[in-house]
Amino acid sequence: MGEQKLVYGKDDLLFGCIENQQADVPFGDVLDAGTGMHSLRWIATLGAKGMTSYTAITADATMQRNVQQEANHLGVLEGNHVVIGNWFGELDLPRQQYDVILADYLIGAMDGFSPYRQDEMIPKLMNLLKPGGRLYIVALEPIPDKTDGRANVICKVRQVRDACILLAGHRCYREYPADWIQSQIKSTPNLVIKETHKFPILYRFNTVQRQINVARSKLPLFATPALASSMKGVLDDLEQQAKKATSEGPFKFGFDYVISAEKEEEIAE
Repeated sequence: MGEQKLVYGKDDLLFGCIENQQADVPFGDVLDAGTGMHSLRWIATLGAKGMTSYTAITADATMQRNVQQEANHLGVLEGNHVVIGNWFGELDLPRQQYDVILADYLIGAMDGFSPYRQDEMIPKLMNLLKPGGRLYIVALEPIPDKTDGRANVICKVRQVRDACILLAGHRCYREYPADWIQSQIKSTPNLVIKETHKFPILYRFNTVQRQINVARSKLPLFATPALASSMKGVLDDLEQQAKKATSEGPFKFGFDYVISAEKEEEIAE
């Protein structure tokens, strides 16, 4: 097994939070509702915590190939499933219900694959939970349009990055706040919020630069070279602002969150 690639809960705040909430309850059958390499590398460690099977879903064919290759490399593909499909299209799942469902930045990514249907996602996942099963939602609190102090450069970068994505003809992710997720859970019958945890994000220069580079990667897809050249200047200026903002050290701004919910046990009549 590629031990060096595994992600353990003790080394990851968000997945560690999920492990702590699960405590001594076996993970059982796990559904990774919007899989990626990072979540797969964590799921590959859960055999030691009572996971009996996993199903990983992606709407992207390239991601499916990458996840299958990684699962094979980690030695956790046999007996498990990597499924390609859209939650609101054709989706052939090997099981009817699961003990644990992970929605790892899934709802924020939906605008790229299933726009305008985010409010349908939690009820859909709830129906796939076994009674007493747990749903863990990991997400990013939306970055505001502006803020005070040096963190404002994060707001500027988010705006310009998203503008570049749109000018390249692609769709942006659309994050949802924790209170929106909580409201959706409360309005879903038989689903009860258990815990909410927030984790402040620490920004260093390279953290901000990664987002600027996402924007730069879209420039070749702009309609005209002149537009791309002009935007390149904007991005170069933002990079200098990011260097200045982080010159005194990293700073905290915004947060990721983990919200857990449990499906109520069925009451025998």
